[in-house]
Amino acid sequence: KMWGVCSMRLRTRLSLLLVGWSLATTAGAADIFPLDQVRPGMVGICRTVFEGSRIEEFKVEIIGVLQNTGPQRSIILARLEGGPLAHTGVIAGMSGSPVFIDGKLLGAVAYGFPFSKETIAGVTPMGEMVEAGRADTPRAAATRFPAAFGASGPAAPLDPKALAAALRRPWGGVALDAASLGSGRLPSRLAGASLAPLSLPLVLGGFEPTAFEWAKGLFAGLGFTPVLSGSGAVPAGEKLPPLQPGSALGVSLIEGDMDLSVTGTVTDVDEEGRVYAFGHPFYNLGPTQFPMKKAYVYSVFPSLYQSWKISTPSELVGTIDQDRTAAITGKLGRTPRMIPVTVALETRRQEQRRFAFRIVEDDLFSPLLTYLALASVLQANERAFGSSSIRVKAKLRLGDGREVRVEDLFAHDPLAQEQPAIQAAALVAAPLAYLISNDFQRVSVESVEIEVAFFESIQSATLERAWLDRSGPIRPGSTVPLRLLLRSHRGDAESKTIPVTIPVSAPAGTYHLLLADSATVTALEQREMRQPFVPKDLDQLVRALNGLRRNHHLYARLVRADDGAIVSGEYLQSLPPSVLSVLQGADAGRSVVPLRTASLWDYDLPTSFVVTGTRSLPLTVER
Repeated sequence: KMWGVCSMRLRTRLSLLLVGWSLATTAGAADIFPLDQVRPGMVGICRTVFEGSRIEEFKVEIIGVLQNTGPQRSIILARLEGGPLAHTGVIAGMSGSPVFIDGKLLGAVAYGFPFSKETIAGVTPMGEMVEAGRADTPRAAATRFPAAFGASGPAAPLDPKALAAALRRPWGGVALDAASLGSGRLPSRLAGASLAPLSLPLVLGGFEPTAFEWAKGLFAGLGFTPVLSGSGAVPAGEKLPPLQPGSALGVSLIEGDMDLSVTGTVTDVDEEGRVYAFGHPFYNLGPTQFPMKKAYVYSVFPSLYQSWKISTPSELVGTIDQDRTAAITGKLGRTPRMIPVTVALETRRQEQRRFAFRIVEDDLFSPLLTYLALASVLQANERAFGSSSIRVKAKLRLGDGREVRVEDLFAHDPLAQEQPAIQAAALVAAPLAYLISNDFQRVSVESVEIEVAFFESIQSATLERAWLDRSGPIRPGSTVPLRLLLRSHRGDAESKTIPVTIPVSAPAGTYHLLLADSATVTALEQREMRQPFVPKDLDQLVRALNGLRRNHHLYARLVRADDGAIVSGEYLQSLPPSVLSVLQGADAGRSVVPLRTASLWDYDLPTSFVVTGTRSLPLTVER
């Protein structure tokens, strides 16, 4: 009988051990404290790093549990006490700090009240964080950058200026021009007393102050606390220990000559090397591939609004692969692929400078980060006042061997709202946005190579005159010189000649010779298409990007009245009426736009100026 009782007790203990082992292997090294057993007045401990890499403990007193703060979600209210918290309040960068009761893991500090007089925080239950780490659904379309270029966007989607305009529109439910504290108006989340996710300290290293101010307004509206700082380093002789509950955790978006990263806290590390952190989303992107790093905390900066940790990321240790509502999770050991970006600058003194950095490969953040980093590099080397021009060339290499090349010249315009540096940055970022977010197939961007040249003067000119230099009738197959006169910004005259070649098959009749700048030709093509250009496949998108009109080119076109059509974005000219009738009557889901003119000859003339102006000349061909 005694042996039976002992055997029963042994089996009970073994079953409890198995349950504990199951929880430990699922959630981490510590057991989970059940949410339904949480009671007001319970006392526990919390762990985080206030300085260096040393994990410190402080007291936590449970206030209560807020049920249904979201769909089947709860938040535990707790009062924090100890360390510097009496002077700082809940600190940005504490997101993910683990809370333990009776040695069991309750959850992560993740929420706070701005301007709070007491150190009251919201704790995300660990069970919800574990559940978030199991999710493995595809990225939602709403978190992709093309939302900025949809049907409600600009009429010309393949226009680099559309990127800057898109960034000023509401994005993901957040207005990117959200007011910061410096504008004299409080953000909407401070209008009432509400429990909000703790901000993530976003450190920008190597950025120009003007670009930082733009980024500050952008990222503050996305729930971050932007901080302009240098790319720090761990003090000599300091070796950061392995990640464990309470360790400072860095997530990098840009690394290299420029650095952009956020800092939070590790909640737990399980036996399989999965890391749980933050207790709230980074941006709720779903599946991600962000570098996960150890971090070093220099100190805590106290603030009446919200204090934050002064920190820097350090050693790369793995990949953040899930960004969910209740947590971010990642895997130790595996490192993510990033997009290498190089910028070769030729300054006004013919000095050569080179920048190299890597950005995360992400549908949402890659175009934005490229735009921000390049704008910062260019603004740091551009004149703050006076005349200036920038010529930029960029090559985007794709994993399947394709290449996209863009090139343009931007000159300072006193009437324009955007500086040449901003326009040049958009020229590179916009094609990247279209490629990485296309609806046809997954694109891997292998590298982005950028060449930039600066000029002291305003490199702009106006098309003043254009005339045909001929002495007799114009026959098919002949070449007629087209003379043109450009007048520069300083009043200097420069003449050019375009050889107009009349096709041998050109019928007799009256033609129009159009000579125009890039904006005029683009507007003409838009009117011809009668609808925004929508590529039908990746090949057509790549051709369209490679064919973007350039500010420093003049475009000549010989046009006559004739029937044709634009079929799925492709020009078909001089079509017989029977073919045109078949195309318009076919129900194949194709877009068919009839044309009333046909272009028999085209010419692209590069210049050293941003050219504006249009001329149209009549031309008669005789047989």
